[in-house]
Formats: sequence, C-alpha cells, structure tokens
Amino acid sequence: MNLTNPAEQNTTRTKESLSPRKKIIIYVAMLACGIFWGLSFFATTVIVKIASPIEVLSVRWMISAIIFLILIALGKIRIDLRKKGTVYVILTGLCQPFLYSLFETPGIQHTSTSESSIIISTIPCITLIVGALFFRKRLRLPAICSIVMAFAGIVICTVFSPAFSLSGKWIGYVFLFCACTLSGFYSNLSSRSSETHSSLEITAIMCIMSGFSFQIISLFMGNGLRCWGTLLSSADSALSVLLLGIFCSCVCYILLNYALQYLHPAIATNCTASISTSVGVISGIVAAGDPFGWYIVAGLGITLTGVILASITSD
Repeated sequence: MNLTNPAEQNTTRTKESLSPRKKIIIYVAMLACGIFWGLSFFATTVIVKIASPIEVLSVRWMISAIIFLILIALGKIRIDLRKKGTVYVILTGLCQPFLYSLFETPGIQHTSTSESSIIISTIPCITLIVGALFFRKRLRLPAICSIVMAFAGIVICTVFSPAFSLSGKWIGYVFLFCACTLSGFYSNLSSRSSETHSSLEITAIMCIMSGFSFQIISLFMGNGLRCWGTLLSSADSALSVLLLGIFCSCVCYILLNYALQYLHPAIATNCTASISTSVGVISGIVAAGDPFGWYIVAGLGITLTGVILASITSD
C-alpha cells in the first residue's frame, strides 16, 4: 500500500476506478482503524485516572507530532505548503482532532455515557449532510439506508442497556453536536485535501498542529510538563498513552485519510465509526464487565450489517 503516492494523478477518484485489490486494501485499512480506535476506549480509561483530559491530549498528540517531525527531518516525508489546496489541509487539521476534542470533552462531561454514545454515533449522518450541503457530494439511497441502519444498531445497544440514562443537560448536547459537525467537516475536507496532498502529508500536518496546540493549552493551564512523567511512570499508563499516540493517532489517521481519498466521506466514516463502536462494546464486556444482553447481539448485528451494506453499495 503506497501511502506516500501523491494524489495529483487522479483528482476525481471515481468508484469505477477502484480495482478489487484496491477495495480490499481500503476496507482492511478501515477495519484496522476501527479496531485500534475501539481499543482506545479502554486505553483512555486507564490514563484519565491519573491525568486530566487536556494533559492526556497534549501528551498523546505531541508523541504523534514528534514522530512526524523526525520523519520529516529524515526526509521520509516532504510537505510542500505552497501546493494548491494547502488551505484545505490546514482546515482539516484545525477541525480534527484539535477543535473536535475541545468540544467533545466538555460535551461528554455534561452528558451521560449513553447520550454521548448516541450523539457521537450520528457523525456518519452529519458527514453525509455536510458533504451534500457544502461539498456537492451525493450518495445513492441504498448507501444512505446502510448508514441509518448502522446508526440504529448503535442506538439499540445503548438505549436498551440497563445503564442507559437521560441527563437533560442541554449544554452537553450543544457541545457534542458541534463536535460531530466538526468531524463531518473534517472527513469532507480530508477528501478534498487528498486531491493535492497524500494521506501522509495530511496526517503529519494534523498531528503537528494538534500536538503543539494541546501542549500550549496545557502549559497555559498551569500543568507544566509533569504529565509526561506521570503518564510514562508505569507500564500500564505508558503502554496506553503510546497506543493512543502511535497507533490511534498516527497510524489510524493515515489509514482513514487514505480511505477518504477513494470513498465517499460518509461511507468511510460509517465503517470506521461502526467498527470502533462494536470493538469498544465487546472489549467493555470482556475486559470491564459491562452488561451483556440480547440488545448487544441485535444492535451489533444490525450495525455490522449496515457496514457490510455500505461496502457493497459504495460501488
């Protein structure tokens, strides 16, 4: 898989241009992305017990920024900010993960886990709406139905859980919907950016922008650099933050940005989000003792069916 291949050679990647081998590579990339992000839920619960959310974000994304800066210094990645379309790449990095995280964190803090799970799962639907309104991206009805089906499965998993609750804190809903909207813009902006920049370039700019931005915010909040020692002090926390910084930041966004070069943003987002949610639910049941019932089986079955239909209807 040549992730460094410049995107200029085909600025209008039609679905017809995808060979079976290319489609397999793309969907394997999204599967890997979804699995790592699903595991990130468990890793995050380990480190938020010993560090604040902004400290976790600053260390996680600074690790990814350092990796890309080393690759740039070694000449493995070349970023040309004079290229046409660079403004879209900058906006991509601004939307995700920087602004998205700033809205998501208080949104989750002001809502229940059930509510935040449902609202965040609307990202593929919002991505579809943003693409249609601002980027002239259309999707056929069967593909739209597959996205709705995947969302319905997540709702079933959440609403029928014994832990489901409604907090009624409207400020949390506002923050989360803003975060989802930013994520919808990110996917479409990344797709647009891929017309002139490779997935490695896009991801490098995203990580470098976010790494320094979160680090500066953390320093202004008076946290200093002690969070580095705290998060790297034990094997469990060190492995967790390295998993988030290397795999869930660098690798996952390279894979997702690669998929966004070729697929409709709503389809790519639907696949990765649904897989990560499914993995998160399963890992919670196996590792954290979360409740299990018929609603989990039914919800995950409907969600995964939606993902499969999305891959079929994306032709």
